[in-house]
Amino acid sequence: MSIPFPQVGSWRARGRVWAVRKMMLRPEREAAILRLLAQAEAGVLHVSELGRRLGVSEMTVRRDLERLDERGLVQRVRGGAVYVNSPTLLEKPFHDRGEEYHEEKEAIGRAAAAMVHDGDVVIFDAGTTTLEVARHIRARRVTAVTNALPVAGELAGHDTLSVILLGGNLKGPELCTVGPMVTTSLAQMSADLLFLSAGGFSPERGLTDADLREAEVKRAMITAARRVVLVADASKYQMVRFATIAPLDRVQAIVTDSGLPGEGRRALEALGIEVLLAEPAGPVDARPQFAQGRAVAPADSR
Repeated sequence: MSIPFPQVGSWRARGRVWAVRKMMLRPEREAAILRLLAQAEAGVLHVSELGRRLGVSEMTVRRDLERLDERGLVQRVRGGAVYVNSPTLLEKPFHDRGEEYHEEKEAIGRAAAAMVHDGDVVIFDAGTTTLEVARHIRARRVTAVTNALPVAGELAGHDTLSVILLGGNLKGPELCTVGPMVTTSLAQMSADLLFLSAGGFSPERGLTDADLREAEVKRAMITAARRVVLVADASKYQMVRFATIAPLDRVQAIVTDSGLPGEGRRALEALGIEVLLAEPAGPVDARPQFAQGRAVAPADSR
């Protein structure tokens, strides 16, 4: 049912707003919030605007948004909320994404794992491609730091690796931790290498992701690492998601696949970024060989 919202410049109008407050129960307000966000430009509305449209206090709106956020129906942002089905926020569950571009991600993982040396301290971001990197680590005496449960589980099977799992608020669909506990811990660490994931990357818009909380964790990881390597399949190139992580000049190398357009590679290299293209190949060596910016990754011998 569509309810007309009056101007509040008269006692009669104020009485009608009071009646709306009395009429709308919490489930009705939540349904109305979702409808308003879905109809809004970019799927975003401020708390004050939602309060005005619904005829309720901003405190009531904030409580409603908190409940909707907990259910995964909206994402809280500073001063308001974003509808989760907005294209820039759409994020598939971890296991679903793991099936996409699997061969490319596996090759990227093999190639990137060759960058790890014995004794390194390495941060692994959450993501399906960083999980492939973890699966192909051959170096020994490595200290691995991660906020991703699948990565920690994979690395825990290596007797020669020490694994630090960062505690925080669990983001269920992504199987990772986010929030101030994670960023505070990272602020106390220094690492040799970071394997970073992103929802999209482009020379103009930099590194972006669908989730503000994950973007904040990624920034803390970048700050903690001496060398940052983005691992992302070529489908992420020129894709722009909701939350900005950092400009591309914070990345020293990108490991991707041969689907990256030639002009894209030239644009990235013009920024001083080393671009490595990973391709599956027959078993040649325990480590992939890099030649003219291309990584030829051997088959997994495990």
